[in-house]
This record gives sequence, C-alpha cells and structure tokens, in this order.
Amino acid sequence: MRIRSILLLFALALVSVGVQAQEEEDNNLFNHLSVGVTAGTPGVGIDVAMPACDFVQLRAGISVFPKIKFDTDLSISSYADTYPDESDLFPSSVGIEAKTGFVNGKFLVDLYPFGGSFHITAGAYFGGSSIVKAYNTEDGLLKDVADYNARVPESERIGYELGNYLLTPDENGNVNAEIKTASFKPYVGLGFGRAVPRNRIGFMFELGCMFWGSPKLYCNGEQLTEEDFGGDDGGVIKTLSKITIYPVINFRLCGRIL
Repeated sequence: MRIRSILLLFALALVSVGVQAQEEEDNNLFNHLSVGVTAGTPGVGIDVAMPACDFVQLRAGISVFPKIKFDTDLSISSYADTYPDESDLFPSSVGIEAKTGFVNGKFLVDLYPFGGSFHITAGAYFGGSSIVKAYNTEDGLLKDVADYNARVPESERIGYELGNYLLTPDENGNVNAEIKTASFKPYVGLGFGRAVPRNRIGFMFELGCMFWGSPKLYCNGEQLTEEDFGGDDGGVIKTLSKITIYPVINFRLCGRIL
C-alpha cells in the first residue's frame, strides 16, 4: 500500500510538471538522447535516456548482476521429532555450491523538481525471478536419503536444513534449490545528475529501493514452506531468503549523442 501511495504522488507530480511544461515556449520534448553505462548493486548495464520536458527525463536499459559462486554446508534434519534407525548411514552434512546472478530490464522516470541535478526517480525493474541457485557438489551423494524418503510418509522425510526450510533430494540423490522473487519490481530512488546531461558528458549517482517482494525458496521445482527446525544453517542463502527490499546504489556515466 505504501509503494502505491509513493507512485501515485509521483504520478501527480509528473502531471503537474507536464502542465507547466506545456506553457513553456521551448519544452525540449524528446529532442535529445544520451547513452550511459551503469555500475552498482543491480549489476553492470547500459541504458538510453531522453527528456520529456525540462523537468522530466526518461530512462530505459538493462542491467546484469554477474555470477558469484560460494560454498556452504547444510546439516541433516527431519520433519519428524526423531530420526530413523538408519540415519547414521546418511551423511550428517552436505556441501552446497550456490551462485547468484540475475538480469533485469528497467524503465525509470526522473523528476527534477528544482531544475538542477537533484532528481527523484520512480519506475520498475523487470526480468528473471531467480536470484540464487544452489546444488550439492557431489552428484548422487544423497541417493540413500532419497530412497528412504520414497518409503515413508512426507511427515517423516529427512533432508538438509537451510534456515527454516528442509531441502530433500530428488530420486537421483541431488538437491537443486533456488530463491525466486517477483519478476516485476517497482523502484523508487533519489540522486544527483541528469540522465541527459547539459554538456556532452555527465555523471549520475543514485540511491533507491527495489521492491521485489518476499523471496520464495524452491527445491527440485517445488515451493517449500517454513518449519521450525531451530537451526542456523545456510549462511548467505538464508539471509537472502529474508530480504524483501533490495537496496540500490548506482553510478552512471553518460554521453549526449543528440
């Protein structure tokens, strides 16, 4: 609800600015174009920008967050209160390799309320929903666990604990997990610099928030629900599964080509 209110106020401000721009003799409507390269928490990217009027500029582009790999260990756990007799035959922990990486398109509207370089931005990022993928490092290591789970009710299955989630292996003894967010991510921010610089070369700095919703954890294609296992495994993956707002810090170097 708060996000909608912010975007509504921003839209009203744009309407007001648009009316003012119509009264100007020179409204600069789409008469310039700039190309920029960006670097920041959304990744590295490229975009183009053009003015809608003296107080409003539009940006569209793409950003790519590079793939980063890291390792963690998960401990054995169970949905049941007790472990089966043969649990000592199963690995007590499993090594997991995880990698981050995502690609987003973006469309942003920059409002310059004072006519200078300070701007307020609203818009959205959109693209792939998967932000982290994780899998066991040794293929088929958990085959005995998978065979056991196939013989017992779901409430008695065992797996490996990731925060408040239990990752169970597929029939081949592998774990394939991923964290997904919303594919459409509203964005608000503020900063300094003009998307279309007055000179040939310009620089922008921006702070903002990308609202990507509550991350969902999937294992072998099925969405998991939280349970109270009382452990603290998972490290970085567990932390990412709790973040609902992604902080954005962006630097942009641009050049006016028209």
